[in-house]
This record gives sequence, C-alpha cells and structure tokens, in this order.
Amino acid sequence: MTQEIGNADSLLLASQPIFDKHDTIHAVELLYRNESGLSAEEVGEAVATAEVVYQLSTAVTQRVQAVKVPAFVNVSTDILLSPHFLPVSPEHVVIELVERMVPTNEMIETVRRLHARGYRFALDDFAFEPSWEPLIPMASYVKVDISSVEPAEAKRHKERLSHLNLKWVAERIETLEERDTYLQLGFDLFQGYYYARPSPVYGKKIPTATLHATALLRALYQPEPNTEEIIALIEADPELALKLTRVANSAFYHPLAPITSLRGVVTHLGLCQLASWVALFGLLGDAKSEHAELALTRAKACEMLARQHALNEQDAYFIGLVSTAELLLGVSRQEFLECLDLDTTTTEAILHRKGDYGSVLQRIEATERHFAMREFGHSGERDQLLALYCRAHDTAFEMLSTILAAK
Repeated sequence: MTQEIGNADSLLLASQPIFDKHDTIHAVELLYRNESGLSAEEVGEAVATAEVVYQLSTAVTQRVQAVKVPAFVNVSTDILLSPHFLPVSPEHVVIELVERMVPTNEMIETVRRLHARGYRFALDDFAFEPSWEPLIPMASYVKVDISSVEPAEAKRHKERLSHLNLKWVAERIETLEERDTYLQLGFDLFQGYYYARPSPVYGKKIPTATLHATALLRALYQPEPNTEEIIALIEADPELALKLTRVANSAFYHPLAPITSLRGVVTHLGLCQLASWVALFGLLGDAKSEHAELALTRAKACEMLARQHALNEQDAYFIGLVSTAELLLGVSRQEFLECLDLDTTTTEAILHRKGDYGSVLQRIEATERHFAMREFGHSGERDQLLALYCRAHDTAFEMLSTILAAK
C-alpha cells in the first residue's frame, strides 16, 4: 500500500486490505478520511459516501493496490436509494450495508433490484437481527466484528446459514490467536490490524459541489433523461437549486414572469442549458477569476465555432468547458470524465482531440495562445478565429457576472 503523490497532497481516503486464508489480498476496503480529522458521521454520511464513491469511480483503487481486486465501500441510505446509485461497474465494487441502516421495504427492494444488476453486497458488523433476514439471500459476504460477537455465537449463525453461498469475513483481527480461531471456525476472509492498518491515500481533493454536479450531469446525459429524477437531484442540493433559480430569473434568460419552482427552472432553461450551468457551477466552484474566465471563453468559443460547422452547439460548449477540468480542479481530464459516463465521441474529443468536436477544441486552444500573445493582424482563418474568440470572451464576461449574482 503505497502513497502516490506527484504534486497532490490532500488526504482523500484510507484503504485497508482484506486477506484470504492463504494471506493473499482478496479485496480492499475504502474508508472515509479527511485532513481535519472529522469522521463520516460528523461531515454527514451522504457527503462522506459521495467523496469515497467519487474516488472509487475515478480509479483511486489503482493508487492503493496494484492487483485487480474489488473495493468494499460503505454507502449511505440516500446514495443507496438514489436512482443513479454508483457510476461503477458491479465487478469492481462490493457495497457494505452497515448495521445503523434501517432495512425498510424500500431499501430491501432497492437491494434486490441492484443485486439483479450484478452488484454484490456485504452485511457489515452483522448483528443477526431478524429485520435483516430478508437481505441475507442477496448478500455475498457477511462481516462479523469479532470484538462484539463471541466465537460460539458466530459459529452458530454460520452453521445456520451454511446452505447459502456466503463468504464470511472476520473483522478486527488483531492477533495470530484470533486469526487462527476464526480460521478454524471456517471463516474465509480476514481484516484487521494483525494484517495491516488503514493506509492513507493522497491526491487532488474534489470540491463537494463538483461531486453533486457530476451526479446530476450523469442524469442529464442519459439517453432518455428523466425530468422527475433530475428535479429530485437538484432538490437534494439546496445551494445549487438556489443558483439555478437565480440564473433562470436573470436578464440572461428574460423570463416573462418570475420562476419560483424547480420544475419551472428545468422547463425554462431546457436540459441542454441546464447541463451547461450545472457543469459550470460544479467546475468553477472557488476557481480563480482568471481561470473561470478562460474556461467560459473556451466553452463559448467552441460553441460559436461548432455553429459555423453545423455541429451541436451545446455538445461543443460542454466539451470546451470540461476540457478545463485540470485547470479548475487540479485533476486530470481523464479522472474527471471517468465519473460522468459520457459517450465515446465526447470523451475522445476531450482526451485526444479526435473527431469533429476534437478539431473544434484544438483550433480554439490554438486561438487561445494567439489571443494571449496578442498575435493580431494576420489574414485568413487565424484572424477570423481571433475575432470569434473576442466575441466569446465578451459573452463569458457577461456569464461570469450572472454567476457572481447567483452566488
């Protein structure tokens, strides 16, 4: 377990390996950590889960373990019940259902649906309460905290459930004797300080606003976006809801009457414009004004150039904006894109400058350099693009004013 630093220095999370009976790493558990020392309960389970899920979806496991093993991750009830759940393939993750969750009918049905999609579940700190019985057939793992369950009790429950294809994990193993005791009981996997303490993982910290925005963008970029789900996701982020309402009521959109509902905001802006503003608020956050200005100018310039070539303007705008993720967030474009699940055309344009949209982005980036160097006075396409870029720059200034008013 090694720290991969580069220029990054923020504490992202911690990882702890889970070993099999042959002392081979079977999986890693990803644990919430932050530099202020606050626990997941103190920052809020939804925020903690969102941060761990983001790191999971951007391949953070490659930083903590070289071999390909599943990542165990605790999720909050809100995340579990979310219509978009995890942007991660089922084979890469095991979802831990912790004892403090309440197994309501809605939760049980959600687990059943996700299980049918291939997701695996672990019953964490399992206390063998009757209310959890409906979830046991859908579990792949049962994690037993050996500090709170006697070996005889663990053995009794293991024998009772022996007809199910479950892997049993002994947690909080701190001595060789404890390991041997649970090995003799037939446990399959082991986790605890005897093997390894949680190791810190460092990298670039993603703002919470960006985490919320990526979840909403995934919903907006579905083949058939569900308006009700989109409204619910906006409602879950009151700050974003307020900003979008202010934007919809701004002079930028000239509403005929005040817009006072989120449904009205979504209808008035439209899904394409809504996606653009969500990406803006998620990416810009507390970015320096000059960085925000460059990002908006690039996005608008890509939109304008796409219009000249009969390409989709909103797609070009989005591509131009997301291409600045490294500048605004300090994370690579690839890392940011991996949590959005976008189509190949968009991804290839941003990462490799391929296709029609990639060509648009490449030409605008070249124009940025000419603009920065004040290389005016050339004939032909360069000056035409510089004129377009200047118009985009003026529009970006207006948009920044709207954004500042929405804060």
